[in-house]
Amino acid sequence: MLLQKIDNKIWFQLYVNLCVAIFVSLPSYVHLPLASAKEYAIYTVHFLLLQITLYGFTYLLTLNKYLFKVGFSILFILSSLVSFWVYTMDITISVDLIQISLESKPDIFFDLVSTPLVLYFFLIFLVLYSILVFQTKVHWDFNKRYKGLVFSLLAIVLFFLSEQKKYGVFKRRMPYVFFDKTKEYFNQKPIQLNEVSENLFSKNKMNIVFVLGESVRAKNMQLNGYPRATNPLLSLRKDVYSLKNIYTPNTYTAKSVPQILTSQSINDTQDQSIYSLYSVLNKANYNTVWIGNQTPEKSYRDLIYQNKSVSLIDVEHSVLSYHKKYDTELINTFKEQYQENQANFYTLHMIGSHWWYESRYSEEFKKFTPVVKTKYLPSSSEEELINSYDNTIVYLDYFLNEMITFLEEKEEETILIYLSDHGEILGEDDKWLHGQDHEASKNPAGIIWSSKKFKKNSPQKLDGLIQNLNREVSTDFLYHSVLSLIEVQSFDYTPNKSIFINKP
Repeated sequence: MLLQKIDNKIWFQLYVNLCVAIFVSLPSYVHLPLASAKEYAIYTVHFLLLQITLYGFTYLLTLNKYLFKVGFSILFILSSLVSFWVYTMDITISVDLIQISLESKPDIFFDLVSTPLVLYFFLIFLVLYSILVFQTKVHWDFNKRYKGLVFSLLAIVLFFLSEQKKYGVFKRRMPYVFFDKTKEYFNQKPIQLNEVSENLFSKNKMNIVFVLGESVRAKNMQLNGYPRATNPLLSLRKDVYSLKNIYTPNTYTAKSVPQILTSQSINDTQDQSIYSLYSVLNKANYNTVWIGNQTPEKSYRDLIYQNKSVSLIDVEHSVLSYHKKYDTELINTFKEQYQENQANFYTLHMIGSHWWYESRYSEEFKKFTPVVKTKYLPSSSEEELINSYDNTIVYLDYFLNEMITFLEEKEEETILIYLSDHGEILGEDDKWLHGQDHEASKNPAGIIWSSKKFKKNSPQKLDGLIQNLNREVSTDFLYHSVLSLIEVQSFDYTPNKSIFINKP
């Protein structure tokens, strides 16, 4: 009897939001690694709150039947198609994914068409058709229609208040992330960089391999005195040098990476004129190559594409994905693109030790146990979190050793520089991860390796490095160290910031 008394307008709203939940928003939750009933309960509540906010927006569309037929239909089809890839491949919606989708050639799109996609597309249309048929059977009373507007507006207010308190609490889930990243794609502005107008001359022509790490702190490196064997391979080498006193105030990637790759100092304001490291190298006739395992962010995307060659090995999965490719894929691409007997500058951008740690290394590197079993931080012990993090450092040790082994075989004048973009907080003051104002995230790891030919040709530079190992340096050093290595002429930089120049 109670069900019979429920107005068909309410049934319609419930049906619409059920369809939205299944075909649009649910995919953002199916790939979450969770381990307990409590965690499932927490994310169930989060999912329901997200659905309430979605109800607020969809209800506004129902206020006009023509707006609903056109507007809702378009939004539902687009969002559902995007969710197909989130369902099946755990793809992360990013600006670069939007860019690839909008700017790729049609034949690339048709290569992605499959039987499951066609069937899913047909199912979407059947569901949409049932929604529109249901709409025609609902008697819309003009006055009663606006009574639900109050709850709708409260639901929308919930969305904005939640985002104001913590950015991304809903925006990182479907369908909000799709529209947010599409908006960001069309609003993106290029970074303001000075142009290097004239060709430059450099005295030294060598191979420089720069490995840009992620969330690796110096304190957990065995090379720096950490009691655990996190660097079992590198610690056996006599030709590896560790910089343990690097400082950066920039504790998240979007801010740290553009500072590292340009002339911008950690003390500069954002509006000061800067030069890109790649623009200088290009003008000095260096072959610049970027190989990345991170989806480029807006703040440094233009820097990446200044390289003469760019390879992104897993662009559809960002650092937020739990199915990201391992960093060793970078080595395979690097070997394929390595060019002998010329001046090269390679950049390998790692996913590194970014949370979720368990997706950053393969099973054979699970040296420290027990490890985390869930994405929900409060459910893991401090021991589990540190064990998982340290396993990512063991994996980094293997990665760098493999790179060095390959470069040793080439017998060229080569130097490898590893620098993490920032550190990581591991329980200090009851804080975790990064992006927070804490000393633990301001001390990134740095490692240098040089070939025998480099030692022979540049003994003074190597001596300068050894003298600077225990000194405090900022991440400013990378830009100025590279230019001092190649000894670029007729271009201003600060030699005193180079780690290869001995300071009295």
